[in-house]
Amino acid sequence: MTTPEEPPPPVAWAKRLPALLIVGSTAVLAPLLLAKAGRLDTAALFVGAPLAIAVVIALAPPAKSLHGLTFRVVTFALMITSAFLHEGAACVLMASPLVYGVAHFVAEIVRQSRIRQAGRRYQTALAIFPLLIAGLEGTAYRVDPVQQVSTERVVAMSLGEVRDQLAEGPDFSTERPFLLRLTGYPTPTSATGSRLEVGSRWTFSLAGDPISTEVTAQDPRQIVFKVVADQSKTQRWLHWQGATIDLTPRPDGTTAVKLTVSFTRRLDPSWYFGPIESAMVSAGLAHFADSFGLREGATGDD
Repeated sequence: MTTPEEPPPPVAWAKRLPALLIVGSTAVLAPLLLAKAGRLDTAALFVGAPLAIAVVIALAPPAKSLHGLTFRVVTFALMITSAFLHEGAACVLMASPLVYGVAHFVAEIVRQSRIRQAGRRYQTALAIFPLLIAGLEGTAYRVDPVQQVSTERVVAMSLGEVRDQLAEGPDFSTERPFLLRLTGYPTPTSATGSRLEVGSRWTFSLAGDPISTEVTAQDPRQIVFKVVADQSKTQRWLHWQGATIDLTPRPDGTTAVKLTVSFTRRLDPSWYFGPIESAMVSAGLAHFADSFGLREGATGDD
């Protein structure tokens, strides 16, 4: 008759938590700060950041539990991956909570299987199967990869004034939303184009790379664009499809302006990256509306 293994001694989490927080914060903040400073192609990323993280890991108390070991290995792996992905490091930073969560979930399953009786170990291992099925998303199947994001403003302008404002093009010198500044998420910096007739093209420069769009339909109350070429770095995360601008005159002389963009999400799982990409694109769309002077309550003289 087999007897269950003795459970490991309780982990002194209170003593190790500060060290774990320092390691995790260093691993996340180092690439993020380098991205914000535009230093992802320098030795600061390939040598400086790994050096800082390695020193913190080496000086931290030795791991005495499976979770402690898992935390160190995952942190080191994320650091190495960030160094090799350059601009894709933002994806790694966004994914890090998910990666830590999955790793520690599996570590806990392994720990539980070690302290349970032999007959119950297999029951514990079964908990991994839902995780395996979820891990197939993006390869075996996809869940709602096409997403839409909208923002709506009511401006103190007539329908004609709004169309004139749009035809003048955007001014991207306006301050970006806090979320975009915090994450360093790229947004357009310049635009070329001057007309809103069908067939007209607008090209937006994003981190030095162009995104070309074409007006495919338009009437006094709606303008429809499609993306005809995209060489931007955001292709790592999503494929832009198109945009629609809806204009609705109101009885009080103001105009409701609704901007909608559609894109295909490239990152999975959907339940994790879907909300993240929607939040980023929503912040970018708000900045786009601001760049046309379409702030809430704005007038044609603003």
